[in-house]
Amino acid sequence: MNSSNQDIKYEKGDNKYFFKMFRFVRPYALPYFFGKFMHSSQGFALPFILSVFSTSVMYAITSRSIDGVYNSILLLFAMFIGFMIPFIFGIYLNNMAEQRAIRDLKKHLFRSFVRNNLESATSKHSGEGIAAINTDADVASQVYSWPLSDFLINVINIVFASIVVFVVDVRMGFAAVFIGLIGFALQRRFVEPLANVNRRWLTANADTVKSVSNIFSGAMTIRAFNMQEKAAKSFEPQNDQLRQLGIKEGLITAWQNFFSLKINWLTLVVSFGLGGFLVATDRMAFHLLMMLPLMCSTLTLGFDNVGRAYANLQGPIAAAKRVHKILDARGAMSKKDGVQKDTNGYALSVNGLSFKYMDAESEALQDINLEIAENKMVALVGESGSGKSTLLRVIIGLYEREDLGLNLGGLSFNESSTQNWRKNFAYVDQSCKLFDMTIKENISMGKGGKATDDEIRAAATRAAADDFIGQLEEGYDTSCGEKGSSLSGGQKQRIAIARALVKKAPILVFDEATSALDTQSER
Repeated sequence: MNSSNQDIKYEKGDNKYFFKMFRFVRPYALPYFFGKFMHSSQGFALPFILSVFSTSVMYAITSRSIDGVYNSILLLFAMFIGFMIPFIFGIYLNNMAEQRAIRDLKKHLFRSFVRNNLESATSKHSGEGIAAINTDADVASQVYSWPLSDFLINVINIVFASIVVFVVDVRMGFAAVFIGLIGFALQRRFVEPLANVNRRWLTANADTVKSVSNIFSGAMTIRAFNMQEKAAKSFEPQNDQLRQLGIKEGLITAWQNFFSLKINWLTLVVSFGLGGFLVATDRMAFHLLMMLPLMCSTLTLGFDNVGRAYANLQGPIAAAKRVHKILDARGAMSKKDGVQKDTNGYALSVNGLSFKYMDAESEALQDINLEIAENKMVALVGESGSGKSTLLRVIIGLYEREDLGLNLGGLSFNESSTQNWRKNFAYVDQSCKLFDMTIKENISMGKGGKATDDEIRAAATRAAADDFIGQLEEGYDTSCGEKGSSLSGGQKQRIAIARALVKKAPILVFDEATSALDTQSER
């Protein structure tokens, strides 16, 4: 696994990512927090209802009152119905707000991938992006749901159960709080181990997705070199690590359950032991003893479960940290926003251009000077790796920098917005990347998906693609497959060229985009 220790190590400052996640809840704050409170209150309400019912019934029995028993049953149903209506409404509001916040989170995450500058996008494996949008975002969004609900449920349990127990008997109240604090301290010990396991699991999961992505994207190469067995084995280390981490998390959970059970037993022993002593010495009424075990358990397990819920929040917090590394990322060398302004002609001037990739030690381009007149065809020739592709991408504005020394028709790259600069160029790269859409949709992308059928056919004709498209069973509605897998190399290049032509940009930039074409088509 090629992940740094920083991704795995538990850091106390990571808790800030818990609060950062709530920026997506802010538009739905009222229904979310009202619903969360109503939803969380059920943890106290149900034990309280049963405690009141058992106390009322026991008092009626000791008073030998049949009417008292009937009234207790009626009280039980009235309280149950009275509490359930707001609970159901609260659960609906809370779930609605949660789902909208999760939708906004994934939307922002996806847009950050789309809008990131080229270097940020290409420096990361595609598997990391897939894992971030799916697994990381889903785990991070649990901050809104059960772990937080569990935390709030138990905070409410502590507050209201404390009031009830202290009102019944102060001594029982202090005893229950003491036991609860022991449970909290025990569960608090699991915070760091769980945090580290969850961080390692998220990183291992991302590595697993990357491994699978490599196998899918390199399927032909794997078969060509008979590497199927080796490819299958490459998945095993990550899968085995996920299994080991799952076992480790299971062991931690088992210890959490063990201590919770012991705290519950201790609470019952103290409730009946101390409570029985108080009843036997006439310091507490017998019917009140029936209320104490449930309320004391609610109080002590509230403390225990607060520590446990905080530990269980570490997984979502770890995922939130990974998600916010993407959401908060900004290209350190990105250029500032510029103006929307047309050029006066299309003569290109490059003056003293030097360029270095982010985090690179040496410059990829150094002191480049170039003048290209309007309506001229120019070829850049040089050895492989000499920087031809880099220069083309810099010229068309794919790498965002200040002071690149670019000028197009009197418009400086520094003063122009990136979008405004790029509209002047249509670009076809070496890979001729196609998307898993129809041929028509792939070509139409050159015009933002708004090209008409006539424009698409005209561009395809100019790119010498209309003839072979016409021979396909579904014509322009033929699916290109993932990365154009259903088409030949030459067909992919022609469609990519048609996509550039349909844009009708004044400058065409080809980066070895005709290597798979015959001489006639290339001309």
